[in-house]
Amino acid sequence: MACHSTGPANEYAANGNPYFGQKQVVNVNTYLGGGRDFGPFPGPGPFPHIISRNLTADKTGRPEGGNTFATFKAIMRTGIDTDNVHPTCTGAPDGKCIPPPFHGDLLQIMPWPVYQNMTDHDLRAIYEYLSAIPCLEGGPGEPANRCN
Repeated sequence: MACHSTGPANEYAANGNPYFGQKQVVNVNTYLGGGRDFGPFPGPGPFPHIISRNLTADKTGRPEGGNTFATFKAIMRTGIDTDNVHPTCTGAPDGKCIPPPFHGDLLQIMPWPVYQNMTDHDLRAIYEYLSAIPCLEGGPGEPANRCN
């Protein structure tokens, strides 16, 4: 939840932060809606900011931008960035590309190696769970009115 929300300050609803001894109440206005800025990657310089993706289901009922289960499974198994948000630089870094030796076709922050060996059954369970999360507007690369 933390990585795919705008950050710790918005994870929980007002008066619902368990770290303050309150009964946990998830902020439904940000839950898995993406937008957390992890800063420039691979570090300071003319590098792109990595911003978490919106994982909520879109108007098709499919998670993460309308991905089919086959695409979702490929992302989780290989780390492939099907949106190609940050391609590998072919020249000097310009704030939009990832410099070698990093491979811009891969998700750089998402810990996909942790998930790559999950069974199809486990990945399907995650996919179905994400499909059930109500749509939230916004997120990097998402079209306007992704929920309507």
